Amino acid sequence: EVKESLANVKAFKEPLGYVKQSAQKIPVVAEYDVVVVGGGTTGAPAGIASARQGAKTLVLEYLHDLGGLGTAGAISIYYWGNVVGFTKEVEDGKKSWIIEQRTNWWRSKLAEAGADVWYGVLGTGAIVDPSPAEGFSREARVKGVIIATPNGPKAVLAKVVVDATGNGDIAEAAGAKMQYVDGTEIAVQGHGLPPRNLGSSYTNTDYMYVDETDMEDVTHLFVYGKEKFPKAFDFGKIIDSRERKRVVGDFSFTALDQVNKRTYPDTICRTRSNFDTHGYTVDPYMEIEHLHHDGHFCDIPMRSCLAKGLEGIFVGGLATSCHRDAIPIIRMQPDLQNQGYALGCLAAKAAKDGVPLRKLDIKPIQQHLVDIGNLPETVLTDKDNFADTVKNLPDAIKTLPDNGKGASLVLWHPKESIPLVKEAYEKAEAPDAKLMYAMTLAGMGDPTGADTIIAAIKAFDQWDKGWNFRGMGQFGWASSPLDRYIMMLGRTKDPRGAAVIAEKLRILKPEDDFSHHRACALALEWIGDKSVAPVIAEHLKKPGVAGYHHHDLDTARKWDKADPKGGTAEKSRRDSLIEIGFARALYRLGDCDGLGKKILDDYSKDLRGYYSRHANEVLKK
Repeated sequence: EVKESLANVKAFKEPLGYVKQSAQKIPVVAEYDVVVVGGGTTGAPAGIASARQGAKTLVLEYLHDLGGLGTAGAISIYYWGNVVGFTKEVEDGKKSWIIEQRTNWWRSKLAEAGADVWYGVLGTGAIVDPSPAEGFSREARVKGVIIATPNGPKAVLAKVVVDATGNGDIAEAAGAKMQYVDGTEIAVQGHGLPPRNLGSSYTNTDYMYVDETDMEDVTHLFVYGKEKFPKAFDFGKIIDSRERKRVVGDFSFTALDQVNKRTYPDTICRTRSNFDTHGYTVDPYMEIEHLHHDGHFCDIPMRSCLAKGLEGIFVGGLATSCHRDAIPIIRMQPDLQNQGYALGCLAAKAAKDGVPLRKLDIKPIQQHLVDIGNLPETVLTDKDNFADTVKNLPDAIKTLPDNGKGASLVLWHPKESIPLVKEAYEKAEAPDAKLMYAMTLAGMGDPTGADTIIAAIKAFDQWDKGWNFRGMGQFGWASSPLDRYIMMLGRTKDPRGAAVIAEKLRILKPEDDFSHHRACALALEWIGDKSVAPVIAEHLKKPGVAGYHHHDLDTARKWDKADPKGGTAEKSRRDSLIEIGFARALYRLGDCDGLGKKILDDYSKDLRGYYSRHANEVLKK
């Protein structure tokens, strides 16, 4: 069965109509052991590894450049990352490079390994057998990919497919569920299209959000970028992305898994980075303790690269199954290269052994990854340490009053933690300790300490110094203490909190820091008290709070020119995020004269894909 994504240019738009297409045969043009879709940061290493392991391997790349973000995206310097093993081999371990030389390195190493590379070919679908062969599990089995060519669609059969598109495009076409922008909140790391001048190599940008599945939005970026940098000789060929669609895998790890150094029996990659968030986080843990510039190692299990419900396909890169707050720790180029190499080795072994991916004996591959330096030897005996850490909860709870130290472990085990933190809250005498215990309980959805948080909010007679939206160079708190109290009060869902927060909203000015607006909108929405809807409507009517939707390029140009930091477009993102956040809260609290719905309707037609997708998700429900 051939499966493709047949959505409109904007995925949520209804088609204007349909044309009939009769049943057709799609010619099979090749058959391989392993087909890697995407020759970028993850895909090129996967192809090299698979071919080196003796598998007949094909790499498909729609550009005529290999290497992805580090070449076509002009990010030609490593930032963080675990520069070990295969990555240390890449162009002799250089941490900065000339784009054209690095592209050629990938080409030459694929050729040297014996892999085939097809350029100018776009993977558009999957060949799926809904009734797997004997010995395979119940998952539908991916047996190849559909590619777009100038001569129409063609089929390439494969024993194993590696989806290195970065968006999980092949897995999604095959039927995998994806994690993406929904109706909760727009929280995404920034994107950009890098300008490039003659003689230059490295250019890093973050000046908008781009939904790469939305071709109108992508077109918008290419036009917008050229006008933003009119003196540029040329531009990158791909969008600088830090966050995209992610597959729903057999296991999805979180920021708490990372901070608590979770280990797994099926680790295939160890990453290293800090929480360079390019925006703001959403995990309640980050409202109790933040990691600032601290670096962390993180293990990635093979299960996070397996699409739930599908067999015969690995998914890697930015589409790996994880919580969006976990992405900063895994998205560095050295780590994506080592992940791709591991997936190539695993795919080759699965193709050779003829076994389902979930029954694959990965110990020989782990040993190989240890031998070349990708992984430490400890992974050979590692088990899941999650359950073992429960015994450390009493000590962690004792340290909570010390600026939230230990919160990561406490929130990692909410069921076991809540009774212990409640007890500590009742016994605490120091006001700061009592407040921290109350905040921690709220982070787990427990309202026990709501009174203490309410008192802390009431102690502020005016707003404190907040956080104004920024993309580049954002580390640590994206909120003020008062913001965090308000959001945690919202998480308790205590109905008494609505009036307290509404009082703070009444004195909030349109020009005040972004984090104050975000905290009020989220907390009031979470509490769900419809009586505060008029207060939200009143705020939306204040001059400067609303009217920032972009229906066309002329509007985008207008707001860009009004941005004092035009290079990073922080104000234009700030203003739209504030407006849509309050409109969503108002709409869900019963609305006032249809104001919330009107704003959401406007954003549902927005040129910018993330905003329009989010507004449509809210309106649908």
